[in-house]
Amino acid sequence: MSFKVLVACYSNWDSCAEVPFMLKKGGCTVDVFCSNKSWLISNKYYDNRIESPVELVHYRKVLIDLVDKNKYDWVILADDGLIGYMNEVVQIEHFSKIMPIQDISKRKMLSSKKGFSEICQENKIDTPGFIIYNNKQDLELISNSLTFPVINKLDFSWGGTDMFISHTMEEFESNLHKIPENKNVIIQEYIKGEEIRVDALFYKGEMMAYFSSNVLQVSANEFSYSTQRSYYENKDIDPLLRKIGKTLKLNSFVNICFRYDILKSIYYLIEVDPRPNSWMPYSRFIGRYHFIKAIEKIVSGQLENSFNSMEILKERVEVALFYKDLHRILWQKDMKSIMIWLLNLKGYWKFIPIYDLNLSKRIVNELWNQIIMYYVRKLIGKNK
Repeated sequence: MSFKVLVACYSNWDSCAEVPFMLKKGGCTVDVFCSNKSWLISNKYYDNRIESPVELVHYRKVLIDLVDKNKYDWVILADDGLIGYMNEVVQIEHFSKIMPIQDISKRKMLSSKKGFSEICQENKIDTPGFIIYNNKQDLELISNSLTFPVINKLDFSWGGTDMFISHTMEEFESNLHKIPENKNVIIQEYIKGEEIRVDALFYKGEMMAYFSSNVLQVSANEFSYSTQRSYYENKDIDPLLRKIGKTLKLNSFVNICFRYDILKSIYYLIEVDPRPNSWMPYSRFIGRYHFIKAIEKIVSGQLENSFNSMEILKERVEVALFYKDLHRILWQKDMKSIMIWLLNLKGYWKFIPIYDLNLSKRIVNELWNQIIMYYVRKLIGKNK
């Protein structure tokens, strides 16, 4: 029998474009549930596409019906918004089949930074101190309870929306006008130290594979998405990742962020985002045991003691995302990176997805449209 996977995307996120490639190469039969404009179908590796409704209420109902009728072995929700939207309506009989965690008692962590921080504290996982800000009456509590610097985050958001760091109480108060009204906002201690990004895969709570990295380039600021990373072996976080997987009953590709406090020798868990990202297909350039190999083990049922050494191909492996890095270069006018890509100075050409003409065509079209729009806006600006 085939191992049947459903990948669902509601928003048009480019980060899911190569997810079908990993799943198909790992031995899965792949159905996708999305619109006809979605990045999820900008590839040749899915078996069936199921047209999704535009209206959210209908989308959610059809998705639940699909899972009931098709009895998928695995469902992957491919964008943050969809995880939050489904978490609002999925009940216990469908929860473990659809959601990226299997324990419904932990559902408050999904797309809620407050809920995530509470789950960490309840399960003795090191995470920064925090409080919820409602209005100016909470200023005294912030001053007395938290150690500065602090960072503010919208409870339900992604991509660094409306985030900023305040180094003192006075600076925080001067920035109050930047905090949206009538929104749940979490004020969290900002841990000084090395930021470690982890791409991981968990299945039924078991860790199947992971890769750790440092960010080299970001699209806008430190809270925006990264376009170049340096991957390296970090065995110190192995036990912590296993604990996180089992505690949260993770059942998905997962983006994880730590900050390492060197003085306390503590890895503070900042984020667990249980969805695929753009980096995961490129694990095949990083280590011999990569995500496709891990998916093969899931398909074959080899879950216990499944994790192999990462076997990083060299001490540091630099990876760049072709589409996102070129998009960044366009807007930042980064001539140095342009030359690196043009002359293949760091071997970046291997990251160009020439293995899939459908994806390559979509990327070229998107970049061309962005270039045209860039010069149109520039021309309009000159004529004003």
